[in-house]
Amino acid sequence: MRERTYDIEGQTLGFPSMYQDGSSAVGLFLVPATTAQKLIRDSGFVVAEVAPGKAMLSLSCVHYRESDCGPYNEIAMAFFVKKIGANHGIPYLGTWLDILRDDSATFIWKLPVTTRLANDAGILMWGLPKTIEEIDFEQIGDQARFTLRMDRREVLTYTVQATGKLSQARGTSTVYSIFEGAPHATSLAHEYEGMGIRLRGGTLKLGDHPISESLRKLGLPKAPLIATWIGHLSLEVEAPTKL
Repeated sequence: MRERTYDIEGQTLGFPSMYQDGSSAVGLFLVPATTAQKLIRDSGFVVAEVAPGKAMLSLSCVHYRESDCGPYNEIAMAFFVKKIGANHGIPYLGTWLDILRDDSATFIWKLPVTTRLANDAGILMWGLPKTIEEIDFEQIGDQARFTLRMDRREVLTYTVQATGKLSQARGTSTVYSIFEGAPHATSLAHEYEGMGIRLRGGTLKLGDHPISESLRKLGLPKAPLIATWIGHLSLEVEAPTKL
């Protein structure tokens, strides 16, 4: 039962918010922790180091075919951050174990999407940093490519091999955001099918937009540490909870 609802763009939305079908290309990149922290310092969250002086940037590109917000594309640029109120365990190793166990927390730095409904829902319901931009998705043969353009300038293009037979049963991850002026956590349940996971398997190209320059200061473009293709994903996103 959806106890809290929002009327957005003529649609009534609530919690949990359902994303029934989509495909995704993900890249995990090792980046300088000090530079990453500067990008999110206003949030109050602290990047989690996975090695001395190293943080992890997650580039998650999604083509939603069916969701409560309809079909749309999005690209999330997020950093793994320290979980508030948690025992962080052994330095570096604890962060890796959290990531591998899907028990980590991320804070999204940039979250462009392609539709007004998806944009407004993300801002009003979770406090996510969404903007409406141009994101192209194309899948040709065994290659999938996402291209982001902002202000009529290319920001990035990310390409992965779009094949895989792995699956992941229902899991839960945590996304942090600043909602109604305070830090909140959102629980996101997910199921994946048609997954392919490859070490240094994706290709990232940067454009000439200011965000591209910010990514260059993080040491990009380079091959991701891990590249993942998800042929079919489904998500169930809960209401944000104040930390």
